[in-house]
Amino acid sequence: MSDGKGAGRDTFVNPYTFVSVPKGTPEEGWRAAPPGHGMLDPLAEGRCSGVLEVELTARSPLLLRHVYDDDDGVFPRRVVAGFEERVPYLPGSSLAGAVRSLHETLAGGCLRIFNGDFRPGYRDQVRSRPPAWRLARVDEVDEDGRPTRMQLCPQAPVWVESAALHRALGGAENLRTGARVTLLGRGEEALGRRQLEAPDLVREGGDWVVLVTDARTRRKDRRNPGGGARLRGRYFCATGELEDTVRAVEFGDGVWESFLDSVDDTNDMREFRQDPAQGDSQPLWKPVQHPKDSGLLGRRIAARRRLYAEQVVWVLPEVTGGALVVKDVALAVVWRHAGGVDKARQRVPAHALACTDPQYLCPSCRVFGSADTETEGGRGRAEQNAYRGHVRFGDAVPREAYEPRQEWLPPMSAPKPGAGQFYLNRDQGSEGRTSVGENARPLREWGSEGDGKGRRGLRGRKQYWLTGTPGDRPYFRAGAAKPRVFHEDLYEPDNRMLAQAESVPAGAVFTTRVHFENLTAADLGGLLCALDPALLLHPYDDENADGGRAEYGWAVGGGRPLGFGTVTSRVTVAALDDAVSRYLGETAPPLGVADAVAAFRRTASRELKDIWKRQLTKVLRLDWAPPHQVWYPPAGQLPEPDQPLHPQALLPSFTFWKETTGGASWTWTEKGGWKKGAEFSYRQLPASAAPSPEIEAIPQEKQGPGNKGEQR
Repeated sequence: MSDGKGAGRDTFVNPYTFVSVPKGTPEEGWRAAPPGHGMLDPLAEGRCSGVLEVELTARSPLLLRHVYDDDDGVFPRRVVAGFEERVPYLPGSSLAGAVRSLHETLAGGCLRIFNGDFRPGYRDQVRSRPPAWRLARVDEVDEDGRPTRMQLCPQAPVWVESAALHRALGGAENLRTGARVTLLGRGEEALGRRQLEAPDLVREGGDWVVLVTDARTRRKDRRNPGGGARLRGRYFCATGELEDTVRAVEFGDGVWESFLDSVDDTNDMREFRQDPAQGDSQPLWKPVQHPKDSGLLGRRIAARRRLYAEQVVWVLPEVTGGALVVKDVALAVVWRHAGGVDKARQRVPAHALACTDPQYLCPSCRVFGSADTETEGGRGRAEQNAYRGHVRFGDAVPREAYEPRQEWLPPMSAPKPGAGQFYLNRDQGSEGRTSVGENARPLREWGSEGDGKGRRGLRGRKQYWLTGTPGDRPYFRAGAAKPRVFHEDLYEPDNRMLAQAESVPAGAVFTTRVHFENLTAADLGGLLCALDPALLLHPYDDENADGGRAEYGWAVGGGRPLGFGTVTSRVTVAALDDAVSRYLGETAPPLGVADAVAAFRRTASRELKDIWKRQLTKVLRLDWAPPHQVWYPPAGQLPEPDQPLHPQALLPSFTFWKETTGGASWTWTEKGGWKKGAEFSYRQLPASAAPSPEIEAIPQEKQGPGNKGEQR
């Protein structure tokens, strides 16, 4: 066990880990017909109904937001008997979701909340596109934004310096994707392409179209041929001369789907998902600026899961019988590609996918219910095949009137399953290796040579480390003296991923009642264990160093990567009936908590029990992971709890993600051709059953205020 005292300053503990999904084929009866919702059957021996009383104690501050559509980060409040004012409470729906998620982990239930169609997109390496690629102008799209007609630029593009385009078009504001120009020359060969710099060779209007893209991949400066200071790097736009014919478009197998997958992980789409109300029926024009320069270069069209009429893109074309067959498509010369051909559903055991048949349900769906809205009926419409659960959660109301505290949260983005270092199963053969070959993809990528010996599976169910000493967690340490440190000192105030919320303090106590009906003893035992995992895990406490009983809990609400949301619980059976006691007035069944938990244990497979013992005793244990080290790959060192923590150390280390990919960098030589540069070995997240969760850090070399990055 790690006690958090000897952790080195050059290590960190990632906020999340994974609990394995049982790989073995489930025993017969694992999926079965649920009992239905009729009256308790006197002949159905062992089925019972009743009420559980649950007391929840916050071990770290609890943070809830977005419970209501217009709450704007406010902790939910309601009228509660015994209080004069509206008080903070935990909605029953939030509790139900958290408990069900834990029940799926404990019982080996299906992956209910899982996007089986997910496939990641990755940024291309910085290099020119192969010679066969061409520019094309979108002429027409269907209702989903998929091009139906395009106009091809059949000749190789010419790269024109922005200064020449500004002069021809009347300024940077007029330099936009789709702008029309005429080139009076084709420039000279440079960096493996044709470049045109002379302003007098560019005219406004004509049959050449311009593609404006993000400037962040451009070199920041160049050497002054005359010596002295270095000059700011130049910005070139790809231009292409349109043919006269507008062609019908066909996409090769999987090409459009791969394009959509590659778009999903862009910064443009992350910003769009934060504010989807803006819509995507019309293009969003974004300013393009050179790195470290606020001057406007032009305007580009933001990446979306669609294209627009008059948008210019890169295509890998093949003209067949007058039609344009698109074999690949990209929004920039340095763009993105999809991670192989496999979707997420192909990287998990088939039996673990979500239940779809309401008469054939896993243990969790039989208790909590199931809804499948993806199945299509005979008329091409979605059919809802649902089953109502047997458990109802009441709101958890406070014991006292707790005053919520304002929280100023750092940027937090959506999960990134494409980060194979953490999300894909550990591969001892790949650990420390680097991919080979000029066109080889980094080993962290889905579909790379890391999958050469067999498709690497997803590691399992994501779990955040729990904490019972929130004051030791880096987020709370950084904000102890200045709660707004992330908003005012570390990130620019216009960073759209900064957020505010409210929390109730650690030590707060809430109570609720959980009603259940028509459950077997094993079903009830599983519910009890999900409400209080200590009931299941205490028999494995032999590693507890102080001789006492370990504390196990679970998490509810938001902010869990930062240390919010940990609760411990105490459950009692307030009422219990079977059919005979309910309808005939007989004595209630003598089913105690220990008996129900024992019945649940007997239903578990050997593999599932091994997961309880080796993984959940660590993942659900408060402060098993050294709390002062729990942070995303940091920019600096994380000191011990009794030492000062400089908040800038908590900026994200993009160096870490670069240098653990299992890939290599490539540079263009003065003689022409690409040369392999630095190699970055493949590094993987420790398994949840590992002796220690700590990872060697790779701090950012230079990191300062105003960083616009986000945590992964």
